[in-house]
Formats: sequence, structure tokens, C-alpha cells
Amino acid sequence: MAKIEITNKPNISSIQSYMEELEYKVGLITRNRGLESGIEHYGLKGAICGAIFALVLFGIPLILYIYLKMSGGM
Repeated sequence: MAKIEITNKPNISSIQSYMEELEYKVGLITRNRGLESGIEHYGLKGAICGAIFALVLFGIPLILYIYLKMSGGM
């Protein structure tokens, strides 16, 4: 008859692999939350800068077009 050995020692390898996986997931969550926080903090500032940049990109050529059309340059 085969003897079955019973031990009360914890299975360290499975606990360590679980901890590594958990640390990885916590790192992803932390990084994602930091990114969200930065976007929330600078969102309005970025929207205002983007609107000004869009006005410059579209406004200057439009003003030049209107000016040249009125002066008969085109």
C-alpha cells in the first residue's frame, strides 16, 4: 500500500505567482488612474489651447482669402 504524505506547509510557489500577477494588475490600475488624473487636470486647458490653435490655422487663411478677394488680387 502506498503511503500518502500530508503536510501543513503552504504552497509558496502558487502564492508567489498569484502575488506577482496581483502586483502587475495593481500597477496597471495605478498607471491608468494617474493618466486619468492628468487628463482631468489639464483637459480644459488643452481644449482652450486646441480651440485657439484651430482658430489660428483656419482664421488666418480665411482672413487672407477675404482680403485678397476684396482687393481684387485673385
